Amino acid sequence: MIYFLFSHEYSDKKYLMQALGEDNTVAVHTRDHKKWYMWHWALFWGSVRVVRASSKGDTIVAWHHLQAVLAWWMSRLTFRKRKFVCLNILLKVEKTWKNRLHRFLCKRAFQAGNFKATVTSVDYGQWLNRQLGIDVEYTLLHDVYHNYYHMPQFKESPRKDIVFCGGASGRDWNLMFDIIRRTPDVRYYMIMPGHQYRWFMKDHSHEIPDNVIIDYNIPYKQFMFRLCQSTLVVLPLNINAPAGLTVMYQAAANRRMVITSGTEAMKEYFMPYQLCGKDPAEWCDKIRYYLSHEAERQQEADRFHEFITTQCTEQDYAKIVARLCHEK
Repeated sequence: MIYFLFSHEYSDKKYLMQALGEDNTVAVHTRDHKKWYMWHWALFWGSVRVVRASSKGDTIVAWHHLQAVLAWWMSRLTFRKRKFVCLNILLKVEKTWKNRLHRFLCKRAFQAGNFKATVTSVDYGQWLNRQLGIDVEYTLLHDVYHNYYHMPQFKESPRKDIVFCGGASGRDWNLMFDIIRRTPDVRYYMIMPGHQYRWFMKDHSHEIPDNVIIDYNIPYKQFMFRLCQSTLVVLPLNINAPAGLTVMYQAAANRRMVITSGTEAMKEYFMPYQLCGKDPAEWCDKIRYYLSHEAERQQEADRFHEFITTQCTEQDYAKIVARLCHEK
């Protein structure tokens, strides 16, 4: 049997269950917690559930890497024989006790013979090996594109000067704010999670400029309406791990060009001229350039749209996951 552990109760799963064989696959969902700080406990208990539900020789597929790692350790410490497939790896490098423990747990699991891991980019897999001091061969698995990301009912604003930045994890909001203050002639939407919004506003509420609308925890359709109104999507990131992938796919689905940080994960998807460092002046120059060069902006948006709709489909994604599950 294959047990697929999803990190949310609302996770997409139908196309994966069909590819794995619905008669031979059980979906296990991590129960959602309303409080963000309970997230790690939710992941832990999801791992407990899937280990207890599975049997000797079964395969556990985990959407979130930490759940795969925790399930691997639980099985090892309780002498349970399982196979593991890990789909999304997010490694943090800050020198905290929690991250040191996290790296130790990952390092041992990734090297195990019964543990297979995937990465969204070749460069990111090499970076993981350097960070952990290991030599592991990862399977390249681009993030999956869903047709519902396309929102034809929402149109671009006739203003042609709106830039969108939003998402849940890995955003460098302080860098984004520096960019906004340096470009008063450009309009911005900045959409963030509620807990990050509270921290951000605690530091910056007294200096919000007139050229930005800041919001948090808005419904999906409102989030997509804001994105589709924009002319450019920017993703300044503060981690090397995959972050912003869903938003960049949503942007590409609606033919919006993306400018992002030059992390190992993003190098797989974007041209060098779309990648920026930590200098806000570099971001400002590129934002102004592409806002005023429609043909180049549209050409790049079309290129990325072609890539995700031909090489990152649900069918291709599910085929690779199924192959990993059935490999001995």
